[in-house]
Amino acid sequence: ELLEIHAADIARLSEEDRRFMEVDSALPSWVKYMIAAARGAAANHTNGCRSYGKRAVEQGATVEQVSDCLRMLRMFGGRPAMVTGAEMLRELG
Repeated sequence: ELLEIHAADIARLSEEDRRFMEVDSALPSWVKYMIAAARGAAANHTNGCRSYGKRAVEQGATVEQVSDCLRMLRMFGGRPAMVTGAEMLRELG
């Protein structure tokens, strides 16, 4: 709402991004959300990681796919990224 009032151009871009994330294209939607969650983890953005991880699961990501993502985070982002990325597991129960 604040963006719509004060930065309508950014609000439009944000809405376009959201629509892109929600539909399958060359990448399935769950993969897009998994990438976003991993990026959030690498930036130590716990809330973003958790939110995008939740959407990845809602869009069809499996426990095995989340586990693979966590392994990739450890390999390429280090243990801190992996620990933040583990927040995605909260969405799997």
